[in-house]
This record gives sequence, C-alpha cells and structure tokens, in this order.
Amino acid sequence: MKTRDRILQVSLLLFNDEGEAQQTAVDISNALEISPGNLYYHFKGKDAIIRALYDQFEDEMRVILRGSKGGVTSIEDNWIYLYIILEEIYDFRFFYRDLGILLDRYPDLAVRFRALMSEKRNTLERVLGDLARDEILRMDPRLQSALTDQIMMTITFWLANDSIGNAVHDGPALIHKTVFQVMCLIVPYMGEAGFGALTRMIAHYESTGA
Repeated sequence: MKTRDRILQVSLLLFNDEGEAQQTAVDISNALEISPGNLYYHFKGKDAIIRALYDQFEDEMRVILRGSKGGVTSIEDNWIYLYIILEEIYDFRFFYRDLGILLDRYPDLAVRFRALMSEKRNTLERVLGDLARDEILRMDPRLQSALTDQIMMTITFWLANDSIGNAVHDGPALIHKTVFQVMCLIVPYMGEAGFGALTRMIAHYESTGA
C-alpha cells in the first residue's frame, strides 16, 4: 500500500476509535512509524487529512445515492438500502459524531456536506415516491416531505444519539437498531401487503440482539 493510502487508512482508524480531536499529526505519524516530515510530504497537516477523508466519503456516498435509481422496488429493497447507507456512514463515523464542530471548523466542507445532504434527501423522497407509486406504500403525498425529514434526522444523528445513551452499541448492533427505527417510521404506510415484510423485519431485528 502506498504511504499516502496508509496515512488515510490509519488516520481514519484513529479518528473513528479515539476521536478526531484527540489526534495530532505527530500521533498519526507515530502510529504509522514514519517521521512527521514524511507525513507532511503527503499531507500538510491533519486538516489536509480530514479533507482527503471527506473526499473519499463524499465520493462513495454519491455512488450509493445515485445507484439507487430504479433499484428500490420493495420493502426489503428499502431495508437493504438503508443498511448500505448506514454502513457507509459508520465507516466515517468520526465525522458524524463531531458534526457540528467539524462543520464550524471547515466552512468549505460544510457547504459540500449540505449539498450531499440535499442529494440524500432527494434520493429518499424519490425512493418513497417510487414505493408509493407502486402501491407498496400507501400515504397521502402531503405527508411524504415530513416522513423524509424524520428519516433524515434519524440517519444523520443516530451516532451522536447512541454516544450519549446509557448503553453504547457496537457497530453492527447499532446499524441493525437504526435500520429498524427507520423502518418503523414507514410501517404505518405499508398496508396489508407489507405485513410479511414487517414480520420478517421484526424477526431479523430480534435475532440480532440489538
């Protein structure tokens, strides 16, 4: 692996596990067993590393969002799609856990993050609209925007919410729990046709122990 890629990989691990604010460029170079000068050759400090990691996250998330078009045609598809989104967020969880602080510190990333959030919201609205059009969901169109807002809040602040709770979950358990919470938001709109999917969803959630 190239040194630049190793720096990003180890930095992401440190930021996710120990918190971005706790790490310095020297800490990162020590973890890599390279000199600070070698790290500086590739990245001009921690700020540049954070921006490079955000580039990765944004690129991968946009692929996920744009790849959903026409691909979510059932409750089960929607369920799996939520897993994919949350797994991507969890891979870069340091950013979401310190979201307000990082957006204040990096106004350029704040602009890009808001644009990404807008695309995410549009994608969710499209998915819900497709499911409603195919009568998989039965809902008043006037409620779709409010439901999208609820889902957006859940998948944006799930990590912060878990960190302040009494019981902190590991990654897989937290993802299972959050997917279940989001799916519960759409249960009232499933109708009788969604009963089988609902039963399987509850059974899967209970089997995970989340």
